[in-house]
Amino acid sequence: MGAVELDPDEEYAIIPVSILERILRYATIVCQEHCPVGRDPSTCPYIVNLTRKLGLPPPPCINDYGDYRQDTFRVMIKDLEHKYGVGINEFINNVRRRKPRSLEEQTDFMEATFYVGVLKELGDIKKIFIARGSDISVKRATVVK
Repeated sequence: MGAVELDPDEEYAIIPVSILERILRYATIVCQEHCPVGRDPSTCPYIVNLTRKLGLPPPPCINDYGDYRQDTFRVMIKDLEHKYGVGINEFINNVRRRKPRSLEEQTDFMEATFYVGVLKELGDIKKIFIARGSDISVKRATVVK
């Protein structure tokens, strides 16, 4: 494994995996209750990646979006662009300006803003390190991306 580089401007927390698992279980329950309206595109990729890494049940959106890969979200964006005949940002701005014309357009608007947000986050995803046992050296940690 290559050298692990930490961001000197970032703060890091050391948390027992058992506590992290509890937080993730709670987060997936919140997902079930509040998604899609209350979802946060900058948080969802981390929930998906961590539940997978820790062997926990994934959030329900995994059925719709798969493993949260950039290419998946690019395809979904292209589908909406094709459907409306404009770029995704133009579609989002148009709907914001004039308000949705139908329930379908409202849903597509919510999806579009989510796709763009997730794609942005996936392009700048922060590493999460998981170290087991009493040696919590970052050099021995598993990196979750």
